[in-house]
Amino acid sequence: MSSIERESFVEFVTSSATRESVLCRVADAPATTQTLCGELDGSESGIYAATSQLEKKGLLRREGEEWSLTGLGLIVREVVTDRRKLDALLSSNSDYWRTHDVTALPKAFRSRLQALLGSDVVQVSDADPAGIVRLIRERLVESKRVAVAAPVHFPNLGQTLREVCAEYPGRLLITEAVVEEIRRHDGGEVPVPENLSIRVADVKFALAVTDDMSFLSLPTLDGEYDARTEIVADEDQSTEWALDLFEWSWRRATPIEEYPVPTRRI
Repeated sequence: MSSIERESFVEFVTSSATRESVLCRVADAPATTQTLCGELDGSESGIYAATSQLEKKGLLRREGEEWSLTGLGLIVREVVTDRRKLDALLSSNSDYWRTHDVTALPKAFRSRLQALLGSDVVQVSDADPAGIVRLIRERLVESKRVAVAAPVHFPNLGQTLREVCAEYPGRLLITEAVVEEIRRHDGGEVPVPENLSIRVADVKFALAVTDDMSFLSLPTLDGEYDARTEIVADEDQSTEWALDLFEWSWRRATPIEEYPVPTRRI
């Protein structure tokens, strides 16, 4: 079978703006060809050709006078929609994505990056360098759910989590390097607040997830932690994505109690 014959369904749709528009419009509700011609940009002959091509490809089916999607068409439409969202996400903050290393995220979550659509890239100003840290702390204190991943040592994080976890339990993911830095500041031990679970993992991203907001920081392309920039999101799908990312990392991490370092409850 030639490469032309093996052309992907998604590429077939997205290689034509008219075919893509027809597929996405029919996904919203069945429609006649005349309805499509009245609602969509493009020539009437182009839309007639697109419906015929999509039907031949097995993506559209005709029920009476109306077109609707086949099961295959439904799948392709989902992929096309995700591509559109990803493109919108990358376009909205292209400078950030150009200079930061998305491979710090597990592959499964890179493929779902469009869930962050609607997020803001917040950069610390020279006039208020602690502004983003203060915002994260405020959100953590107000939240009943606390999940934090720290690839570097944050001097005040321990105190913040002790305050936050006084009422609700929390979870903290840290790297081996952070463990050693904590021990250096605490007499060789890792202090563990009573209501806080700690695990050790090789995470390369910083993450904080609260009840209704997430904060994500990726390293720059040279591998350096970026303390001045955060991806801040408050959409439901963004929070779900961030929590899934944390849970994925948490399941693969080692509980601090099983790690070969002395700990003490505080």
